Amino acid sequence: MFNAPRRMGGAPISSSAFLSSPGLSSSGYNDPLASSTPVPGHAGFGDVDPWSAVPSPARSGTPRGSVEEIREGITANTSSGREGLNGLINDPPAVYVSLFDQLEPNALGSVSLASVHRLLSTSKLPATTVEKIINLTSRDKSSLTRQEFFCALALVAYAQSSPAEDDDISIEKLSASLPHLPLPDLKPSSSSSLPSPTNHINNDNMLSAPSNGFESSDINHPITPSASTAFNAWDTAPRENGFQIPASDTLPGPGQGHISSGYSGNGSAFRSDGIVDESQLGYWKKLETVDVTLIPEKEGWFLQKYRVESDKRSSGAVSRRYSDFVWLLDCLIKRYPFRLLPALPPKRIGADATFLESRRKALRRFINFVVNHPVLKDDGALNVFLTEPSFESWRKRTKVSTEEESSSKKLNPAQEMAIPSDLDEKLGILRGNLPVILGSYQKLVVLAERGLARLQVHSGDSSRIAMSLQSIGETINKSCFRCLPENNQGCSLCQGVSNGLGEIGESWTRAAEEDEKRVTVITKHIESLKSTRDLYLSFRDLYIRHDKLSKDNVEALRKKVDSRTKKIDSLKNAAKPGWESEVDKLVAATDQDNSSISNSLSRRVFIRACMWHELSVVHHSRQAAQTTLGWREFTQDQIHGIKQLESVWEGLKERLEGMPID
Repeated sequence: MFNAPRRMGGAPISSSAFLSSPGLSSSGYNDPLASSTPVPGHAGFGDVDPWSAVPSPARSGTPRGSVEEIREGITANTSSGREGLNGLINDPPAVYVSLFDQLEPNALGSVSLASVHRLLSTSKLPATTVEKIINLTSRDKSSLTRQEFFCALALVAYAQSSPAEDDDISIEKLSASLPHLPLPDLKPSSSSSLPSPTNHINNDNMLSAPSNGFESSDINHPITPSASTAFNAWDTAPRENGFQIPASDTLPGPGQGHISSGYSGNGSAFRSDGIVDESQLGYWKKLETVDVTLIPEKEGWFLQKYRVESDKRSSGAVSRRYSDFVWLLDCLIKRYPFRLLPALPPKRIGADATFLESRRKALRRFINFVVNHPVLKDDGALNVFLTEPSFESWRKRTKVSTEEESSSKKLNPAQEMAIPSDLDEKLGILRGNLPVILGSYQKLVVLAERGLARLQVHSGDSSRIAMSLQSIGETINKSCFRCLPENNQGCSLCQGVSNGLGEIGESWTRAAEEDEKRVTVITKHIESLKSTRDLYLSFRDLYIRHDKLSKDNVEALRKKVDSRTKKIDSLKNAAKPGWESEVDKLVAATDQDNSSISNSLSRRVFIRACMWHELSVVHHSRQAAQTTLGWREFTQDQIHGIKQLESVWEGLKERLEGMPID
C-alpha cells in the first residue's frame, strides 16, 4: 500500500508548486480483499502484507479558488519572487515554526485542515479570504504539510497588510511583497490544537493494562540482572557478560533461576512438574514498552536512524539503524529458530515520509513483540541492542554467539512428560486454519485503513463546509438591499440568518476536530489489528522454519552404526593380524555416531517442547489478550467520540431555535 509515488514531506516547495492544481487522477488501485490469502511457504509478511501487495491510491487534487487565473499568471511571476517564497518556506520566521508546533503535527509532518482553519479564523480576515487561502495552499483534502502551512501563514500576513478592499489574494502578489512582508497576527488557543483522545493505548503499543483506561504507563516493574527468583524452564544456560559459557547438563532447582544471555527475567513457562505456570496469566499487566521514533536528521545522504527507548531499562534512549534491527532478528533466528519471531518491514531506497512512518510503526511492533516474549526478552543480544550507546563499534569488536538454544538447554523428565502425545495434531489444527485467519485479519486491516482514509477526507470536508457557511453568512449582509450602507439600518432577518450560519459553521468546525480525534483512535486500533496479525504471521513463519531446520540425520547415522557393528563382528570372527586396531577405529566412530544420535534425539524432544510452549503459552494467551483488550479500548473510545459529537449537534440545535425564519 506504499508503492504510490508521493512527494517527500521535507522536500523544498517552489511557488510554482502552489500554482499548479493536479486533477483527480485514476490509480491502479486493486481491491486487496480479492487477494489476501497468504502464499504457503513464503516467510516474512508475504502476500498478506500491505507493504508490497496493495498499492495505494494516488492523491487527488483539491479544488482551488481562481486556479485558471493563477496558472495564467505564472509567467508573470519573476524568478526572484519564486526564490523569495522558497526562502521563506524553507527558512521561516520563528513564529511560523512555533505556530506549526502548537498544532501538534502528525508523524508525517502535516497538520489537520480542521486545526489550521481554527487558527486562521483568529486572523480577523473575512471568511471568504480564509477559505481562499486554504484552497490555495492545501494540496491534500484533509491536511497541510509544513511548507503548505508556512505558505498559508504568509498569505494571511499579506492579506492582513493589504487594504480592506483588496480581496484578490494570490501567490504572485505574495511573492512580489515578500521583502516587506510582516508577521501574521494570529491568536492561537488551546482549541487550535487537537488534544489526543483519552483512554487509548500508549503510542501505537499493541497492548496495555486495562486498568485506568488501559494506560501502560501505570505499570512499573523494572527488570534488573539476577533479580528474578522465579524458575524458568527455558533459561538453563548460564551466561557471562551477555554471552554463552559452558552449561551444566541439568536444570537448576526452583528458586535458582539462571541469567539467560546475560539478562534475567521472570518469564517462566512451566513449573518443575510440567504444569503451566500461573505467573504467565495476566502477562499484559507487566508489559515492557519500547518506543521507536524517527530521528529527523539522516546519517550521510540517505541512512535513516531511529530513537529506541525502553520504559524498563535504565540506559535511556539509543539510536539504531534499520540494519541494526536486521542484525538483531538474524541473531534471534539463529539462537531461537523454534520460537515465535515477528518479521521485519522491508527496506526501500528513496522512501517517502509515508513509507518511513509505516516502517517505524512496524519496527515498533517488532521490538515490542520481542521484549515481551517470555524467553526472548532475556536474550543478551537484545539487551545490548536496547542499551548499548555505541552499538556499531560494539558489533565490530565483539563476536556474538549464535549457537542454537537446544545445544545448551536441557529438559528434565517432568518437562518432557508435559509435551502432549498428540502435539502434531494440535499444531496441525492451527496450521490448517492459518490461511483463513490471516486472510480475514488482512481484510480487517485494509477495511480499517479505508475507513480511516474516508474519515480523514470527511474531516477535511467538514472544515470546508464550515468555511463555506461562514463565507455565505458574511455575503448575506452585503447582498441584501436593506443592509446596504446607504440605508443606515440593518436587516434583522439577514443579520439573524448570518449569525445562525456562523453558529452552524462553528459546529462543523468542532465536528471536524472530533473527527481528527477519531482518526487518532482508529490509527491506534489499526496498529492493534496489525499486532495480532503479526502474531499469526509469526506462527506461519515458525512452521516454515520448523519444516526446514528440524530435520536431522538420525536414520542415516543408525544405518552406519548397524553397518559398523556387523563389520566389527566379522573382523572379530576372522581374527586376522592387526584386527584389534581396526576394530578400535570402528568402535570410536560408532561411539561418536551414537553420541550424535543421542544429541539429535534430545534436540527433537527440545524442539517439540519449544513448539508446545509457543502454541500453548505464547500464542494462546496473546491472541486472546490482544484481541480482547484492543476491541475493548476501541469500543470505549468510540463511545466517547460519539458522545462528544452528539454534544456538538445538540448544542447547535438549541442555538438554532433563535434563528429567524421570517
